[in-house]
Amino acid sequence: MAATSPSKVAPDKDDDELAAESSIEEALKSLDAGKIESAVRNMAKKIDALKTHNAQLLQRILQLQGNIQVCARIRPMSDEESQRGFHEVAQSLGETEVGCFDERTQQWKSYAFDKVWGPETSNRDVFQDVEPLALSVIEGYNACIFAYGQTGSGKTFTMEGDEVQQGISQRTIKKIFTLLEEKSIRHLSQQHPDRFEYIVKIGMLEIYNDEVYDLLDPSFVAASSGSPRKKPLDVRQSADNTVEVPGLRQEHVCSVDEVLKALDRGNANRATASTNLNEHSSRSHMILHVDITSGVGETKCRGSLYLIDLAGSERVRKSEVEGQALKEAQHINKSLSALGNVMEALDRKASHVPYRDSKLTHLLTNSLGGNSRTMMIMTACPHNESYDETTFALKFATRVRRINLGSAQRNILSKNLEETVKQLNQEKSQLSKAKERSDAQLFSLKKEKERIEDKLSRASLARANSKDEMRTLSVLRQANTDATARWQKEKNAREEKSAELGKLQEEYQKSQRELRNVKRGLESLSKKSEDKDDEIFKLKKDLRAMKEQLSEEKIRHRRSQVMKSRIPTPSSRISSASPNVGKPPSAAKASNLARPASRSSRGGVTDPGVSNSPIGDPNKVSRIRFRVLKILQEHDPSKVPKLDSLMLQFEGRETELLEKMMQRYAGGGTEQEEETEESPAPTQSTDEPETSLTTPPTSSTRPKSRGEIAKEKHLARMQRIRGNK
Repeated sequence: MAATSPSKVAPDKDDDELAAESSIEEALKSLDAGKIESAVRNMAKKIDALKTHNAQLLQRILQLQGNIQVCARIRPMSDEESQRGFHEVAQSLGETEVGCFDERTQQWKSYAFDKVWGPETSNRDVFQDVEPLALSVIEGYNACIFAYGQTGSGKTFTMEGDEVQQGISQRTIKKIFTLLEEKSIRHLSQQHPDRFEYIVKIGMLEIYNDEVYDLLDPSFVAASSGSPRKKPLDVRQSADNTVEVPGLRQEHVCSVDEVLKALDRGNANRATASTNLNEHSSRSHMILHVDITSGVGETKCRGSLYLIDLAGSERVRKSEVEGQALKEAQHINKSLSALGNVMEALDRKASHVPYRDSKLTHLLTNSLGGNSRTMMIMTACPHNESYDETTFALKFATRVRRINLGSAQRNILSKNLEETVKQLNQEKSQLSKAKERSDAQLFSLKKEKERIEDKLSRASLARANSKDEMRTLSVLRQANTDATARWQKEKNAREEKSAELGKLQEEYQKSQRELRNVKRGLESLSKKSEDKDDEIFKLKKDLRAMKEQLSEEKIRHRRSQVMKSRIPTPSSRISSASPNVGKPPSAAKASNLARPASRSSRGGVTDPGVSNSPIGDPNKVSRIRFRVLKILQEHDPSKVPKLDSLMLQFEGRETELLEKMMQRYAGGGTEQEEETEESPAPTQSTDEPETSLTTPPTSSTRPKSRGEIAKEKHLARMQRIRGNK
């Protein structure tokens, strides 16, 4: 861009300020309300003009700083989307802010951009904001404009337009030719010895399935996705460290009609397909390259403009594509993911930026890697069905906005490059100084406005006696009252909302405190429950130990009683012998034989000395224990170790235990029991002592081994057999 003198950027307005001040003074002195109102209105217009001028200066400084400009465009909802019940969740909140409503959290989140276009914005309005960057290529700068967003969000409409509204590409080409022709005519009118010349070349290519194809190649025909294509082109790094595509067709164009025909031909060759989300979905990335060389004589400048329509990112689950379309979607998402990785590396200022991960990022090296002015247009769908994709695109665009590529430099084809750089630096310094002067002038005008308003109030008080002036003043006061009432109403509404919000926050905090108290109570109860469980477990363990100890004590006590019963005392010998004193042995034997065997309640024969009453004789308990042991050894050996527990359980009811054991195993009673029933009773009375103090224990008094029991069973069986014969 040519250097601009300070007088042109920020003209000296001291004379104008003096004239305006004098006109205001005259109006105040005349006490004419119309003149005073006109003077104040003119002053307000001048203040607005200065604000606009300062904004333009700030925009130019930001361009020189080199940040990527990021703009957002929210398309309107279609009739079909409205009929399907979709509703808006993304809206433009102003010229530089987009709001997105999260239905899950019921909260709004805002995103800041350099420019925001709402649903009512036309392509013409969009181009007015894009025009300065796009036309900077005429001055020798490199520029890049690319549209990014999900499928169906309006990228192709923004870049290429339709039959009714032309897109950025067509409008930019038209404006470029218009400016070049104007510069040529203006140069001729100034009668320069050298002629102003310009050359415009265009090229179009698409990246389909991560392969590069020339859309302007006459032999190339691919009106739909999946059609056969010519051999793809390569992407290479040139000697001057720029990216180029060898074999790409560059058509020299001399008019707007030639460019538009070439664009129509290239767009017709672009791959498109119908998906569930977009009837005419672009299945490839399209790049339009405009190369402009212009200047006078040997000093010329060269600028390159890249207009890029990226394919839309899509979720296969929603688009429901398959086959070739699924493969295309995978390549599109892969290349867009590589673009995201490049942007992330640029944002982190990483030492290595992965430009070569895809053909798309490799081709964008010139635009993202240095000497270029770059603008990203993020397009978004407004309805709730695309909320996740919209928020992802907004976050990605916000991250891109932080990237600083450095200030772009003019491409001047001249030997005096150092002078040009110096001139640009001077221009930047002049712009900064001009902005400072404008800020100072704006501050001075604000002070002047305050002074004039003060004079106006004093003049109004001086004209209080005039009816016309009072009527005007009353109207102004009424307007002020209405405005104050509206303001007070809005203030009350805000205060009510704030109070309501405060109450909700207090309730929320109270709920949180109650929840924490409940959690602490639950934790305390849980801890107490665990302590009780541990205590119960310990008590159970102690109880089992005490039971085992008690059982062992009882067993030891029982054994001691049994052992004591086997060694009768002299007194027991004398007392037990008294019933048969003086009787002959035959009489004692008859007495024993005369005693009938008692029957159990179930008809079973029991031991003559056994009854259901508690047994106090240890010898009887020992005999019952011995018989129970024999029954268990023969029929259920696994329960033999539990015999002591059974005896302890039926203590005092040993006869009942013997009856139950005999009833349970009645079908297979022991042969020893049969032998006992068939053989005569022993001659010695059960009441008499079995041994004396001086006689050692015999085989009849000690427990028999299993071999002896088996031998007795065998002998009894043989006796029965011989008796039957």
